[in-house]
Amino acid sequence: MTTESLTATGRPRDNRIDEAVLEAARALLAEVGYADLTLTAVAARAQTSVPALRRRWPSKAHLVHQAVFPDDLAVPPRDPDAGLADEVETVVGNCVALFSDRAMSRAITGLLSDLVADDELQRELTARLRDVVWSDLEERFTRAALRDGVAIVVDPSIIVETAFGAALMTVVLRGSDALDDQWRATMSATLLAGLRAVGST
Repeated sequence: MTTESLTATGRPRDNRIDEAVLEAARALLAEVGYADLTLTAVAARAQTSVPALRRRWPSKAHLVHQAVFPDDLAVPPRDPDAGLADEVETVVGNCVALFSDRAMSRAITGLLSDLVADDELQRELTARLRDVVWSDLEERFTRAALRDGVAIVVDPSIIVETAFGAALMTVVLRGSDALDDQWRATMSATLLAGLRAVGST
């Protein structure tokens, strides 16, 4: 058993509590937004205590970051037959799913503000994305390129950063309804063309 799976008292952490807390946080974010979200309200909704929350999430920013960037979107299931187009479409589709969610749309501005204001917090909270997501992306895109017979030289993380940034700005400028099928298809085609163009040089 790893130390990460233990609480401060040395007992195994109950994943059901984690899931209840994250679901409560998402529901409350959708209702009240980031600024008015409190750990007290989340604990009450999840039928647990604030000390129990703080053992897992030291601050509101820690909790919200995990709530709006869930593992199943950050590292989706693998498709052993996926090509580059499939992987790009997955990245774009997941960004659309993120920003189409009301909890994310009401949390992102406040969360980004906290991250920009605190370099250490930013490094700590994005460690999960850097350490897990980026390595997963590199392997996914490398394998997909081999299946397609294409050599890529670009860091696959740029695909996520571009899709995420474009989705964020689209929501800010035109609202989440603009992230429709046409937007997704256009963004996927643009990223795929760029990826192949860089790989062919």
